[in-house]
Amino acid sequence: MTLNNPFKALLSKLPPMPSQPPTHEARQDTLIQLAGLIGVAVIFHFQIANLSIALFALGIFVLKTFIVVRKLSIPPRLIMMILTIASLGMVIYVYGGWNGQKAGISFLILLVALKFLESQSLRDYYVVCLLLYFLAASSFLFNSSIPNILIVVAFTLATTGILLQISNPTKVPLRQTLKLSAAMVAKALPLAILLFFFFPRIEGDFGFIPSFDKSNNESALSDSLVAGDLAASAFNNELAFRVEFTDGNIPERSQMYWRAKTMPTELEFVWEVAKPTPEELNRAKQRTKETTLNSENWRYEILHEKSKDQYLPHLDYADGSSSGHILSDYSVYLSRPKSGAFSYKGSSTPSSENPFSALRDRNTLLELKSRPNAQLQVLLNQWRDDAQSDMQVVERVYSYFERNNFHYSLAPPSLDETDRLGDFLLNTRTGYCEHYASAFTIIMRMLGIPARVVVGYQGGTSVDSGNFIEVRYSDAHAWSEVWVNDRWLRVDATATVSPERINFGMDAFMELWTSGRLGNDAGLALSNLLNPTGMSRVLKNIQDSWKTASYQWNKWVVNYDSDTQRQLLENLGIEHRNSVVALVAIMFTGALILLMLYFWQLIPRGVKRTELQMHYLRFVKQFKRFKLEKESYETPKEFAAKAAQAFPERENEINDITQTYHRLRYSNISDSSSPTLDDFKRQIKQFKVKRKAN
Repeated sequence: MTLNNPFKALLSKLPPMPSQPPTHEARQDTLIQLAGLIGVAVIFHFQIANLSIALFALGIFVLKTFIVVRKLSIPPRLIMMILTIASLGMVIYVYGGWNGQKAGISFLILLVALKFLESQSLRDYYVVCLLLYFLAASSFLFNSSIPNILIVVAFTLATTGILLQISNPTKVPLRQTLKLSAAMVAKALPLAILLFFFFPRIEGDFGFIPSFDKSNNESALSDSLVAGDLAASAFNNELAFRVEFTDGNIPERSQMYWRAKTMPTELEFVWEVAKPTPEELNRAKQRTKETTLNSENWRYEILHEKSKDQYLPHLDYADGSSSGHILSDYSVYLSRPKSGAFSYKGSSTPSSENPFSALRDRNTLLELKSRPNAQLQVLLNQWRDDAQSDMQVVERVYSYFERNNFHYSLAPPSLDETDRLGDFLLNTRTGYCEHYASAFTIIMRMLGIPARVVVGYQGGTSVDSGNFIEVRYSDAHAWSEVWVNDRWLRVDATATVSPERINFGMDAFMELWTSGRLGNDAGLALSNLLNPTGMSRVLKNIQDSWKTASYQWNKWVVNYDSDTQRQLLENLGIEHRNSVVALVAIMFTGALILLMLYFWQLIPRGVKRTELQMHYLRFVKQFKRFKLEKESYETPKEFAAKAAQAFPERENEINDITQTYHRLRYSNISDSSSPTLDDFKRQIKQFKVKRKAN
């Protein structure tokens, strides 16, 4: 039984059975290209690894490059064993074990260098290229920005191109190799996109290489506040988080106080966070469940950078959060820190008049280790005697900072260890935000008013081309909260000393401070900074566009987690109590569709014929009723010879028609004597087969 023609054609296009791998040797120019690619990986590793490990990997790479260029033999097994043991020992010694991103990536780069050093067969170089793919993917553990994505794509294309050159026994032009490499990667993109969106997201850390290195991100706010700490962060321009407000309802910059930590404990001008007790945490969990993100004032989504901090910044005063638990002091606490960059939603009100507002422990909020000196005690008595209420006390102390020539400085002088409060208030009168928050809060407690210090961020940089705010570690800020009129009131003494810092942001203040224009010409400088013109405006628009692209990339790609995946399924109308089952079903369906598309491309399709070919087929069809058919493998001349043998009396006509067909279809030469399509059509019309061959 014979198969029909379409099925035979389909089978003929299927991939061949696996054969023996090629046994040729890799060319020297290809190995030099591979060495260059590994060199790039090693050089980039200097940004991640310990310097000693990076230099060790670089030394191994240089040795192998020398061997390839000089066509020398690889080192003996004993040398390779010593280098391998040394590599393992260095990783364990430098990082204290195997756990951690840096330890894992350092071991991988050493593994690539050592494998490249011992390679001499095609199989060895295949393994090296495979390790390079893993190395490219591992870079996302550290950096998932758009520039890094482009670098990884270029690195992957180059690795694929080198793999193709190693597999090919003949030399292929580099341009053609890269073109084929790009085509292969492009064909894999649909499946990669499908896997990215629908492969079940794994939450938590891997045992052998945690997704979050606990030694990273030392820029997070500390659980204690020491005078001078936040001043150092003013020069840290690293991004802390980005905020997008719902419906574009963005508060004024002077209202952007991002609470992170509340510090009620004072230890002689040093403040500390009080970790929530299990009972308080349980109450917070229950209270958070009862809240919804429906604040009529501000609703927002925060895209937080990787941090080990368990306190999430929210706009004061938080009344709803999609992640973490709102404590009684308005801070939002995570039971477990997130393993990487993440996003969450929040809602806030401009005042503390909500269910969280309560004075739970008055005595704790009046405790003090600092004591006033005699001169300060006189002021305290005067402030208390002149005021008729707690609110008037707050106003008297606030006006003291406003009227007594206090200064806001990024480099405040050191304070007397024996009397920091008195030295700051009566002598130096120069400090950063934590000096003013600490001093004001201590004074309130000395005057019998419950108070505490709050640490977080103030302001942020608005991106004009996008509806979001960038908040950096340089925006770190401290302020005071006092209990008056049965509610918490925010008091920021920094605002009276340096209104530029609060009203225009840290960027504006830094520009004025570094240029020495905090004096009389501050207004003109601020105008030029906030409303640039000419080329400055063009550059700012370019920066804003890039920030917007980076924000959208991080929001929809980098921070695509299990919650976002579940939301995507719901938007697609797929709601299943077991999301993993739904995702596996989607992946199986997608894979089946891709497989069907692959076989669909192999199905033979009819070829669109020209008018010349159609007339020639009419000529051939005349012989079919005499059991004379043209096979698919026969050329027109071969069929003409067969037809002339069957009809010898028409041999001249058959040959003339075939010759005309050949000249019209295959010849590029045309002159006055050349036949035309009309001539060919006339020949076909005049030709008639009238008798059957004997």
